[in-house]
Amino acid sequence: MDSFNEMIKKIGEELGIKVTILSEGWTLVLEKDNKIHYITGYQFDLNNRGVGNIIADKGLFWDLLRYKNIPIIEHYVIFHDYDKNKVLDYFNNHHRKIIVKGNIGNAGKEVFMVTSQEELFMVIDNLFIKQYSVSLCPYYDIINEYRVIVLDNKVRNVFGKIKPKIIGDGVNNVRKLACDFNNYYQDHLDKIPNPDYIPKLNEEIELDFRFNLTKGAKSFTNIPNDLKEEIEKLAISVTRKLNITFASVDIIYTKEGELLVLEANGAVTMNRFILQNNNGYNIAYNIYLDAVKLMFK
Repeated sequence: MDSFNEMIKKIGEELGIKVTILSEGWTLVLEKDNKIHYITGYQFDLNNRGVGNIIADKGLFWDLLRYKNIPIIEHYVIFHDYDKNKVLDYFNNHHRKIIVKGNIGNAGKEVFMVTSQEELFMVIDNLFIKQYSVSLCPYYDIINEYRVIVLDNKVRNVFGKIKPKIIGDGVNNVRKLACDFNNYYQDHLDKIPNPDYIPKLNEEIELDFRFNLTKGAKSFTNIPNDLKEEIEKLAISVTRKLNITFASVDIIYTKEGELLVLEANGAVTMNRFILQNNNGYNIAYNIYLDAVKLMFK
């Protein structure tokens, strides 16, 4: 969080706001004119607590979006006393390939693709060691995932995410191709499957099924205007109908041509986006600047 904290300190200097860093960098205290505000773990105190709790829990978020008739990926929420037969039926009815995830978490943590009955119950039981509730989701054939950052019901940034995938050239091994795809893998060689294998020409190898930038995905900003408009419209419907002031909204675009909300994040992080885009720092700085201004409005 060091780079983020330094950015907020710079914003504080620009706006005449005292910024104090506590809790080993996890908590920022912002003070000006007898007003005090907080940023904890990238979360600005702009959303009310009720909304914040709903955003943080994928199961609650799904339930509320369903209530508001906003298209969202299906979630089948289970608790510690879940019925194993019903879970197995769900798994079988979705072609024995589903996503299992803890309802609390971000950055692709606690998210697993499950393709066997043994793995299914092992993953669920392990998640319940740390989680109160777990979601089962169908596996969607996704073209791209998009992140929309919304502040005060205005879209401030939209970018797509490319799943970590390489295409063989018949010469180089998976390790070389992965590092060429994204320099993330230069520092995470242990995340490369079968690194010494040399893929055949045009052979596709998925390095990770997730679209998270922290898991090797790449961002891009060149999005067709008509698609971008639909993505922005969907994201704004989420923030307006749920009374969200500041968040990122993740939306998937499936091979069937559907746009579905995946989740929202009250912790608005842009670290990887900054690293992967030439103007990333300025974009993030201006968004955070306006978020801090809104806090003290």
